[in-house]
Amino acid sequence: MAPRTPDSTVADAIDRVLQAEQATAEAIHAAEDSAAATIAAARETRRTLLETARRRSVRMHERAQALLARRLSELDGAAATAQVRDRGELAASVTTAIDRIAAQLTTDEPA
Repeated sequence: MAPRTPDSTVADAIDRVLQAEQATAEAIHAAEDSAAATIAAARETRRTLLETARRRSVRMHERAQALLARRLSELDGAAATAQVRDRGELAASVTTAIDRIAAQLTTDEPA
């Protein structure tokens, strides 16, 4: 083995530093790639969650709208029935009043 000279020692040290720099650069590149993949996955998860939330919101809105329409229809039906019932009661009251007046007008007895 040849004796080591200061130049060879310095050259070996420079080679080790360059190798360490190369290894560090590769590690940084790998970390950047990993971070980019993680960010892309997080964005995809966010898109999926937002789309799912949007679909759920639309379905919930549609169900609420259908329920509201059904309830309004029930109320309209109840109001129509009430009006018919009120008209029927009114007609019965009018008929009773007419019968009483007719009876009073056709009898000799005072009321």
